[in-house]
Amino acid sequence: MPAQITAFPTPPSTNDPANFNTRADAFLGQMPTFVTETNALSTEVYGLAVQVTADKAAAAASAATATAKATQAADQVGLAAAQVTLAAGQVTLAAGQVTLATTQAGIATTKASEAVATLTQIQNVASGVSFSTKSLTANTLGTGTKTWTVDANESFVEGMPIYAVAQGDPTKFMVGVCTSYAGATLTVAVTQAGGSGSVSNWNISIGGVPGVQGVQGIPGIGTPTGGAKGYLLKKKSTSDFDFEWAPEPVEVPVAYLMKHGVF
Repeated sequence: MPAQITAFPTPPSTNDPANFNTRADAFLGQMPTFVTETNALSTEVYGLAVQVTADKAAAAASAATATAKATQAADQVGLAAAQVTLAAGQVTLAAGQVTLATTQAGIATTKASEAVATLTQIQNVASGVSFSTKSLTANTLGTGTKTWTVDANESFVEGMPIYAVAQGDPTKFMVGVCTSYAGATLTVAVTQAGGSGSVSNWNISIGGVPGVQGVQGIPGIGTPTGGAKGYLLKKKSTSDFDFEWAPEPVEVPVAYLMKHGVF
């Protein structure tokens, strides 16, 4: 139980002369007890103050520990977030690699198909198979999928460029890529067309639209005519291509030059 101080009796008063002495004795007689109880209370208060100080230090230490742990936890959260970001990046990278691998596989498949088509063409050339045919199938000039009935056993293969032109009228044509050739049926994905209307008499071959003949180039200046054996070309002026034939320079012996006072 905490230390307590006993209450003092009624103090003496000059207004009450009859009880002054009795009350003064009682009041003063309480002083030793008051001193003892006051010292006990003081000791208890000091002990509590010491305990509070220790508790305060312990609380500060606990707070510091909690702060350190909170910082450590925050660092771990940051590390975890960085690892999540890294993992997400690795997932994205893996997805990109899968996409790249898929693309490369598609390219490889396309190249393989092209190689097969090329080999087929080479084999057809070696065996004398025709690369052109005629067709009486009516087709409207324009882009899109077009089908012709042609001769069987031609050299057309999927992926091959096809040029179909109206018989006797090169202004009416269609250009595209062979998508199928089975039996006597040729199917082409047309990407370019010239002219309009419908044509029912076709010349069909591999290739694209014949280009316009280029302009004749300017003849080169060439080497000047003439010149004897052993002659050399030398510049006549600072102008480009301005040359002429000249005899090879004669080398004069140094001894001769020294003899005649050249050196």
